[in-house]
Amino acid sequence: MKLLDLPQAVRERRMFGFFDDFEWYLSPHRWTSLAADAGTAVGAGPSAAGGAVVLATSAVDNSECALGTTTRPLRPADDRPLMLECRLQYAEAAVSAANVFVGVADSLASADLLLDNGQGPRPGLHGVGLYKVDGESTWRVISVRGGTPLISVSTTSAGGPAPQTLRLEIQPLDASVAEVTFHLDDSQVRDATGLPVKHLFPLAGCPPLQAGVYLKAGSAASESLSVDYIALYQLR
Repeated sequence: MKLLDLPQAVRERRMFGFFDDFEWYLSPHRWTSLAADAGTAVGAGPSAAGGAVVLATSAVDNSECALGTTTRPLRPADDRPLMLECRLQYAEAAVSAANVFVGVADSLASADLLLDNGQGPRPGLHGVGLYKVDGESTWRVISVRGGTPLISVSTTSAGGPAPQTLRLEIQPLDASVAEVTFHLDDSQVRDATGLPVKHLFPLAGCPPLQAGVYLKAGSAASESLSVDYIALYQLR
């Protein structure tokens, strides 16, 4: 008797999510773009192996654009670990002027996720991510539930000619709190003392989250960022 092999998707049915290589891109569909400022754009990138999507601001200080999941499918809770991984590349048009965020948040693809003039994430944010601000050249990480954010500064340079792979993992410890770890190019993020960064993220009452990438210009030069892929998974 020949037995049926279960398809890979069925074997992994405890998880939901996707790996998007951006072979094609349409907004709104899986993703919805923010390109409210004149001259900003989010769209299919140049022909490349596997595809890409490019975020590009206008040549106006504090212009912004973003790419976020159209819905908020993520529900951080006990026994529901999740992960986001994004491979991207950007080289700043003006030295240390770009503002970038990659992660999950209650309202990611919206105006001023990162405040003007390098002031970082907006007050009242719920989310977890890796980000870089105007005036700095290394990645920071953040976890926040609408109050005082927990922020750690890494020693890893942000941007440049080579792609970087950013990953965050939210692993619930119990019904009230999760442990968050961050990775850059498969190495856990470390702070200035050399210690691995781990955050504790409150779970009770956490709103649904969307995932994506955000870009803001920090000068009167257009900044652009290419996203190779985004992988997003959570246990049901």
